[in-house]
Amino acid sequence: MFRTTLLLFLLLCPCVTFRPVLAALPDGFQDQLIIGNLEPGQPMDFRFLPDGRIMYIEKVGNVRLIVNGIQSPTALLSLTDVNMVGYERGLSGMAIDPAWPTRPYVYLYYAHVGDVIYLSRFKAFGDLTSSSSTNLRLKNRYDILVDLPDAREDHGGGGLEFGPDGMLYVSTGDDCNICVVQDSSYFEGKILRLNVAALPDAGPNPPAKALFTPPDNPFPSTDPEAKLVFCKGLRNPFRFHIDSLTGHLFISDVGADLFEEIDEAVGGEDFGWPFREGDNVRTWPQCTEPGGTGTQTYQGHISGFDRTSVLAAAIITGPRYRPMAGGAYAFPPQYDGAVFWADYYDGFIRVIKQLGSDWYPLFTQPGQPDPLYWGTGMDEIVKFVEGNDGALYYLDLFPGSLHRIIFTGSPLGSGDDGMGSRVRLRAWPNPFRLQSSGLVIERFGSVERFTVDIVSLDGRMVRRLESESRTQARWDGRDDRGTLASAGVYFLRVQSENDLARIVLLP
Repeated sequence: MFRTTLLLFLLLCPCVTFRPVLAALPDGFQDQLIIGNLEPGQPMDFRFLPDGRIMYIEKVGNVRLIVNGIQSPTALLSLTDVNMVGYERGLSGMAIDPAWPTRPYVYLYYAHVGDVIYLSRFKAFGDLTSSSSTNLRLKNRYDILVDLPDAREDHGGGGLEFGPDGMLYVSTGDDCNICVVQDSSYFEGKILRLNVAALPDAGPNPPAKALFTPPDNPFPSTDPEAKLVFCKGLRNPFRFHIDSLTGHLFISDVGADLFEEIDEAVGGEDFGWPFREGDNVRTWPQCTEPGGTGTQTYQGHISGFDRTSVLAAAIITGPRYRPMAGGAYAFPPQYDGAVFWADYYDGFIRVIKQLGSDWYPLFTQPGQPDPLYWGTGMDEIVKFVEGNDGALYYLDLFPGSLHRIIFTGSPLGSGDDGMGSRVRLRAWPNPFRLQSSGLVIERFGSVERFTVDIVSLDGRMVRRLESESRTQARWDGRDDRGTLASAGVYFLRVQSENDLARIVLLP
């Protein structure tokens, strides 16, 4: 995940002080601190138990409990075999068995001494269902995978999530061994899918892979590693989330130096790394793209951003938001099905939503701090979780705190989903060419002049136009600097309204 010497400096220099940055959010949303001062152990991931207690892990190898906003003084577990050599190693991922407390298991993903990564299961003992108790311990270690590669100190992946199918999904990085990422018989640069419910409560470990390999995984092979693969062609998918309704995976794949991307997976996809980074074709002297450079078709990303002009970037996906019934802080209807994602370094949050087969940036919300960013000032986010109260919880590594974003405002009017349910906008000709007389943008039923934003597929603001009349505006194909825009797909949206149109710009 973290690639720069900047973060290495921060991890090695505890004397550094961090100036708190106030979060900026749209109207009606608030950022609330749940608990702070978690930094010494470097918090990396967290989950809610069904009773409301929060379990979280520390990079140094501890599992801890938060009860009623207070950290339990004693760790539930302290691993002694965690490899902390290098700024990306350590304990990085956790998941709680969805059948808790019947199956009171906690799964951990961590760098193990000896340059391998372990996926291990621990059984919980104590008060399994008491919302106010700190009496909980993790014991009975059961190692499931002990051969995930970790020859390098970076690109280790580290996400664990259970899907609605009951399977455990595991994200692995390329371990800087890029030439094997396309080969499903290697674990590097993959999402794995495991049927951990088939494992015994105790017994010899690690178990044979055939014992927990789902028969419907998409890469059938005689190779036991390939049978565990769900999708491939990823660089460093440190975090991903699974839609509780559809089971689709939303993966944040940290880029090298060109593009940060969000990918959607349903199983069997190849996202192209190391031969693609976003839409960019990559070449490497040490490995050759099958079929020839640039000739293959891979699964494309659904969102992301160009990182060529920033010092450091690490994309972090959040959940696909599904409002909780009766949740005290449930977001308005326009957020149903929206996917949240952030950047670790820049501290912004963006929101995208699907219409048909395409993904669009959510309309600029009233009070949004920036036309491009739904939220700002939330640095070093390492994990998002949607709570049963409908709030969006997030954990930051520095300064080490757990927050939640709540909604207490008024929802939009009835029938308005915030994504163009009553579209009154059209553009013609569509597609249009740069050498034509320009794109005419027409808004039906408008009673006053309007402002329309031209937005790229990755959510970047290209041009803001003021209409020439109360019904029409015109775009000459140039951005705000006067430079001709590149060919591709763009979106038109009326600022702070629910009118949306999709256009194609030809060379």
